[in-house]
Amino acid sequence: MTQDTRRYDPLAGQYSQYRPRYPGQLISHLSAVIAEAPAPDLVVDVGAGTGIFTRQLRTALPDQIKIVGIEPSPSMRAQAVAETADDPGGLTFRQGVAEQLPFISEVARAVVAATAAHWFDRPAFYAEARRILVPGGVIAIVEYVRDQSGSPIAAALVEFMAQYGSQKAYLPTDYQHELAGAAGFDDPEAFIRRSQLRLDIAAFIGLALSSSHAAEAIERFGIEGARSALRELAAPHRIDQEHVLFGYIFQCFIARRDA
Repeated sequence: MTQDTRRYDPLAGQYSQYRPRYPGQLISHLSAVIAEAPAPDLVVDVGAGTGIFTRQLRTALPDQIKIVGIEPSPSMRAQAVAETADDPGGLTFRQGVAEQLPFISEVARAVVAATAAHWFDRPAFYAEARRILVPGGVIAIVEYVRDQSGSPIAAALVEFMAQYGSQKAYLPTDYQHELAGAAGFDDPEAFIRRSQLRLDIAAFIGLALSSSHAAEAIERFGIEGARSALRELAAPHRIDQEHVLFGYIFQCFIARRDA
């Protein structure tokens, strides 16, 4: 499924402010794998959004490695450019889609996608990634999912969105299994970390409402009503007067292009 970018057009600012950053251990692990991959010195981040992951990866990679973030949504891409204005060089953003990447063949050492691949027509994306990667180049699918088993408030939010939010447009994917079956890639591996984020109540509400699936809840309750409902949802899970612990599972699935 190719992403309909309109669902994210109104969310760029809120998405950038409230969506979680990726754990340092995950960034360090992936950047080490990319740094050891064959030249050339280009990494392509597909579905870069507002550039949260792109900027984290940029700071972890050697300076000579350049990153191009590919993002189809104009508002998300504009937010990424604005937030990168004062950052060091070696990072740019371009319009494009996962199924038709705007690069010639065999120009990249790595293709990554962070919490975006669930929107792609993935067979087409995998074929495009293989096309632009050099032999031995790296594909990495990074994602975070709410830790429903280890975080009661995450489970409560999932239940709230199932009852009041928009219908979820995708199903969880076993990316390691999928990469194992993707033509032209070898040796898939997984790197997984659980994390508890300490959020104040405003940040928890902002995080919940930054999801595209919150649109129906906002329409049902109004924005202030939705905030009030989420504040009530958070109340029994507070660790003090102002904070909750929200659980995520961060995952990185890596494979290498064959010869």
